[in-house]
Amino acid sequence: MPTDTMDNNIPITGLDDLTAHMDALIADPSTPLEAKLFDDIELQLTDSNTPPLLTTLLPRLVQILHTTPSDPTTPASLTTKLLRPLSFSQITSLAPPESLIQALESPFPAANILAMTILHKAAAAPAEVAQLADMQEVVHSFVRTWLGSSEVGVGEKGGRVIGDLLDVDCEFDPPARPQRQQQQQQQQQQHPLDAGMPTWHDMVLRKEKGSGALWRRVFADQQVYSLILDLLAGRHEDTNITSTSDVEEKKKKGRQLTLAQGRILRILPRLAALDLNKVARSEVAAPTPGYYLYATARTTTNGHNTSRPNGRTTNYNSDILTNGVGVEQEEEEEEATQMPLPAPPKQGQGLLHFAALRMVDRNDVLMHLSLIDFFEAFVGLMRVTPHSEDKVNIVKEIVREAVADDELLRESLEGLPDRTVDEERDELRGWVREVMPPREEIDVVMR
Repeated sequence: MPTDTMDNNIPITGLDDLTAHMDALIADPSTPLEAKLFDDIELQLTDSNTPPLLTTLLPRLVQILHTTPSDPTTPASLTTKLLRPLSFSQITSLAPPESLIQALESPFPAANILAMTILHKAAAAPAEVAQLADMQEVVHSFVRTWLGSSEVGVGEKGGRVIGDLLDVDCEFDPPARPQRQQQQQQQQQQHPLDAGMPTWHDMVLRKEKGSGALWRRVFADQQVYSLILDLLAGRHEDTNITSTSDVEEKKKKGRQLTLAQGRILRILPRLAALDLNKVARSEVAAPTPGYYLYATARTTTNGHNTSRPNGRTTNYNSDILTNGVGVEQEEEEEEATQMPLPAPPKQGQGLLHFAALRMVDRNDVLMHLSLIDFFEAFVGLMRVTPHSEDKVNIVKEIVREAVADDELLRESLEGLPDRTVDEERDELRGWVREVMPPREEIDVVMR
């Protein structure tokens, strides 16, 4: 293969072959994609020889990513390598927002992750995050892909991206290093905090205040925030199992609903620690989750066929016996073990209350366990954030309502201090006691 030399005299082998192949792909997108040509160039890229290649390769790569019907993993990987030395603003000056939207909406995970990698670059500076926040359609597409993709890798990438971006965009000053940690550092003493127990100072990325522009875009923009709520409530086309009668399609949408809810539960403790008021309060009313409809149908149906969340249909007029037990009796016994529906949301409650108290069908065993994992992370993380009366009241309100009829959650939180390191155990136990009511007070919790 020929050897081509860039202006800086660093040789690039196979560049002419790749550009010719990309021109062929652009002329006819059905041309078979030769992955090796892309891989060969990517392996030769360095920080010094990459910049001269941008004008040659990047426009072609962008066009190929938009038009190829083939899996774009190798072109996307090469594009990621080419863009590595560039900032978010530099990239957006070369590729318009429409290119990011197309990549986010691509059916191929490689294109989704490439677009998210570009958005992640905005976390380098608050001004870059503010620039991204101005791109409403890009943020909207990102949210749908993050919560609506069936690919685990896309969901994980999206969670890291949104968490880091909102951290850098946070309007609060970055927390100072605790005095105890400063003294230990000066004395060069090892402490458990240095061995896997970071302080809130260590967990925060930002080095200065952000503008809060992306927080406003996500939590105050009606279109973006409603999209989040609809995806989580099973009311969006990607997660609404009632929108189709096809059994396999129902399963697909049900799985996507579970994925979306799991993703928001994993990121919410971090977001609550960054800006509790933003996630705890909202003027946008939360929707009724889809599982409420099934539960309501079960309690209001009398002598009619009732569809169940698991796809079964029960006829309460039937005299068919199963193992000697009437169907009606069997259903009544099953319903007696069901956890009750949460109370309706209160005016002004935000995403945090919706996700923690109403989003999850607690009769789904796996999602119930995910919810318990969320509460453990949320309660534990809120302990190390700056103290305020408002914080204590919000955490206490949520925890008290959650444990009122959830004994498994209560037991898990009670045992949380026993699963932490010795140095933190007493403080965590005191915090759990502060925010969780004693059992004898459970009857006064508002439901």
